[in-house]
Amino acid sequence: MSASESGAAKAWILAFVIMAGVGIGTLVGVGCLVGANTCPGKKRPVQTSTDGRLLYEANCAACHGRDGRGLRGAPSLVSGSLGALSADELAPKIKKGKPLGGMPRFRDTLTDQQIKAIADHVVTMRGAA
Repeated sequence: MSASESGAAKAWILAFVIMAGVGIGTLVGVGCLVGANTCPGKKRPVQTSTDGRLLYEANCAACHGRDGRGLRGAPSLVSGSLGALSADELAPKIKKGKPLGGMPRFRDTLTDQQIKAIADHVVTMRGAA
């Protein structure tokens, strides 16, 4: 390989690395703006409530809807496979989340008591659905 070919290859690799970095940075930035992901270096305020309805509205309603029927591709919590789960079965799902599926983990931001309160609230929502 000649010196000019070697230089061209290095330039392409450098361009790829820079563009990949810009692309990832853009995705993270846009995700932060729309609230789809946690922004680097930004902590969410600590939530102290143990009211399941308030916690649900603050953490879940944007995707699952105030009535739990699902929005923006998020599944319904009041019907279908998730609608058949008990509060004890829902709590671990809330705690663990499904980050690759778009649901954040709440194990680091909510206590077990708060997660249980959300699960209990979801079950009560089914009666109104």
